[in-house]
Amino acid sequence: MNSFKIMWGALHYEFLMQIRRPTLWLVFLGFALFLTNRSNMGDLTAEHLPPLQLAALLALLTNWLTPVGVGTFLANRLPRDRRTRVEELLNTLPSTVRMRVLSKYLGATFATLTPAFLLYLLILGVAVWQTGTFLLIPLGLLCYVVIVLPGMFCVAAFSLACPAVIWVPLYQFLFFGYWYWGNLLSPSFGLPTLNGTVLTPIGSMIGMSFFGISSYRGVVGPYPAINGVVSIMALLGLAILVLVALSQFLTWKQARM
Repeated sequence: MNSFKIMWGALHYEFLMQIRRPTLWLVFLGFALFLTNRSNMGDLTAEHLPPLQLAALLALLTNWLTPVGVGTFLANRLPRDRRTRVEELLNTLPSTVRMRVLSKYLGATFATLTPAFLLYLLILGVAVWQTGTFLLIPLGLLCYVVIVLPGMFCVAAFSLACPAVIWVPLYQFLFFGYWYWGNLLSPSFGLPTLNGTVLTPIGSMIGMSFFGISSYRGVVGPYPAINGVVSIMALLGLAILVLVALSQFLTWKQARM
């Protein structure tokens, strides 16, 4: 019970520290203005897609930019602890490194996802207003969980772990380049890319397999549903492996101090 209280306290601290950052809300406000302007909501709703496919398409389009914000804002969590000497204080607590990593990961990730989720609700609300289809709300929540969250959890794990060994601005620069190359560059462009594979965190493989919708606003033919299942499992499994590796690295680092 004492360990649970420590973990909950650390999670609560990380959540509050992250969600109170004004720049976090300003960046996602900019995303909201950009997406509502560029997504051509009138064109989307005029395509007369079934509600489930429309909800999936909105989730995919919202996911074009929001993971960039999530990854960027999570990248400074561990370096901030070192800079402010919070890391030294945490090392004195009667909790394991793995527990501290999990608390930091969950608290900071859920806080960063809050404005991203509100942005999706805004776009979903506009679609409901234009179509008059209130069924989009529960279907949209389902699509967000299935399409968006697996990739977000994977992005969050890498963004928390990589700056432990990489300079934060360098990681943010590399992550931005990777996001375009591995998620937004069309596989038909001619360059090798992870886009269209089960390791695509933007959710395009999941969208095609479960809902018949691609991230390029196109309706695709039948895709094996097993591909979507494998993609979800691969993204979540990769996130777990990264967090375990981070815990081992921090434990090794602490033992050398």
